Amino acid sequence: MDVTEHITVRAEGNNIQRGIYRDFPTRYRDRHGNQMIVGFDVLGVERNGVAEPWLTMNKNNGVRVKVGGDDYLPVSAEYTYTLRYRTTRQLGFFADNDELYWNAIGQGWALPIDRGSVEVHLPQPVPLMLMRARGYSGRFGARNKDFIMSLPKPGSARWVLTQPLKPQEGLTIVLSFPKGIVAAPTRQQQLHWLLRDNIGVLFALAGLLSMSVFCLLRWRKVGRSPASGTVIVRYHPPPNHSPAGLRYLMQMQYDKRCFSADLLAAAVDGAVLIEREQHFLKDSWKLQLTGADAASTTAEQRELLQALFVGGADELKLDNSNASTIKAALGVHEQILFKRCQPALFTRNVGSITIAIAIAVLASLGAFAASGGSGIPLILLCCALMLAVLVTFAKLIKTPTVAGRKLMDEVEGFKRYLVVADREELARLPAPDTAPPALDASRYEQLLPYAVALDVEDAWTKKFTLAVGAAAAAQATATIHWYHCGGSGDPGSFTSSIGSNLSSQISSASNSQISSAPSSPGSSSGGGGGGFSGGGGGVVVAVAVAAVIKTVLADCSINAHHVKTAHLIFVDTDKTGLLSSGNKTAGNTGAAGAVVAERCSEAW
Repeated sequence: MDVTEHITVRAEGNNIQRGIYRDFPTRYRDRHGNQMIVGFDVLGVERNGVAEPWLTMNKNNGVRVKVGGDDYLPVSAEYTYTLRYRTTRQLGFFADNDELYWNAIGQGWALPIDRGSVEVHLPQPVPLMLMRARGYSGRFGARNKDFIMSLPKPGSARWVLTQPLKPQEGLTIVLSFPKGIVAAPTRQQQLHWLLRDNIGVLFALAGLLSMSVFCLLRWRKVGRSPASGTVIVRYHPPPNHSPAGLRYLMQMQYDKRCFSADLLAAAVDGAVLIEREQHFLKDSWKLQLTGADAASTTAEQRELLQALFVGGADELKLDNSNASTIKAALGVHEQILFKRCQPALFTRNVGSITIAIAIAVLASLGAFAASGGSGIPLILLCCALMLAVLVTFAKLIKTPTVAGRKLMDEVEGFKRYLVVADREELARLPAPDTAPPALDASRYEQLLPYAVALDVEDAWTKKFTLAVGAAAAAQATATIHWYHCGGSGDPGSFTSSIGSNLSSQISSASNSQISSAPSSPGSSSGGGGGGFSGGGGGVVVAVAVAAVIKTVLADCSINAHHVKTAHLIFVDTDKTGLLSSGNKTAGNTGAAGAVVAERCSEAW
């Protein structure tokens, strides 16, 4: 967009001594917080039709053009300055039309403006009926109508002030016209501008890409599991492995169900009693050490019981009052399983995960440091994607060893036996030559902890019920010696109780109650802020970012659009030597040509 400004001043040696300066904002924020840097190039500066020295200075959010040399101007005298410059990315491209939204007379002027006008000429003679002109005058955010607006000919519009503007008041023009008059930027251009203007987003995207490539390469090198063998139905669990050990292997991580599975196994072996009292709001659970010599308990189960019953205690309530004890027992239990399974049965490849985390952290910190506060939503999106990649990578990079893969196949065969209830269906699966053992109450109890560990306790209970009948199954679950509960003896209720309910209770009891801290005081967000001359409007265009979401950015490119300016008048009040023609606050404001007359305090 080519802009020509005419500024006529009467210099009395007060404000205007050597020349004038003009401030033009080039850095904006769209509504999503992304930075947008518009183009700005000075084409020429004249005083009374003769070329005048000028130079540009970078400001925080734009460019200052200083007009004039080292010599003082003769006073009193009238001078006409003409500024010509070109700016880009100032149009808004919408669904039904395109639009120029331009603060033609910015609110940054420090002196009153007695007269002013703006003319806009489109690159084509657009019919008047297809053009729509609007405008607003006054301070930032005001919607005054102190101007006359007209469409003198096709493709042209004109705004003329009808009364003076006070300091910090301006004139905003809006001109809508059909699409296609100015070529809209492509998606590729918009993405290029977004990354160029928001270096923090580029850092974040580079980090996301680097980490993703690293994770892929590491997974292909060390994360692929050995091929599984033939899965054969097994009627017994793998020897020398506790229920928690099998779950830890299959999950390749520890959870509360590992704890509850081994606790159930110790109860089945007679080492501990589990009591549940049902209440209206919340049930209470208690563990009672029997003191019996349970020879069949595994080493991890014995150490688990030792960690739970400390200091000679033989009773433990599963509630928050014993959170520290339960949490310590969880830690002991996990460490035992860790030492037994890693690295003999599987490896988590922690080194690779650590490197991936380091890449993500460094990229995130670099992105925020380089952002300057812009592009934060997109940087946060990239950080969220990096977190998702990390979580996925941490799951996929865990891989069993050859021995671990063989044991997992055995566990899968045992799990099939627990799940499949129909004898004919079980017979069709690969299985040993021998017939499966008879399923009675004793066998049901012995294998129940394994069913809980493998998340198939409901299927195992259903299989037991079909084998012995509903009445016998209810009688068996109601008379189990190691579990006391005042509720129903229904097998389904029993299974739910010692499965998911017990695990949930352990999880709840291991977390101590901590009162929440008061919320920190927040500062209310505010809007507004005046603008200064030289800005412009924008285009709202949906752009795909990182192939996952759409964001909005303000951009366009104009080279064939022209703005002509007319007359302004100011009050002379300071002694700076250069006429201030803009302020330093960010805003969507623009420059305008003007006739400027310096006014003394007593007369024009």
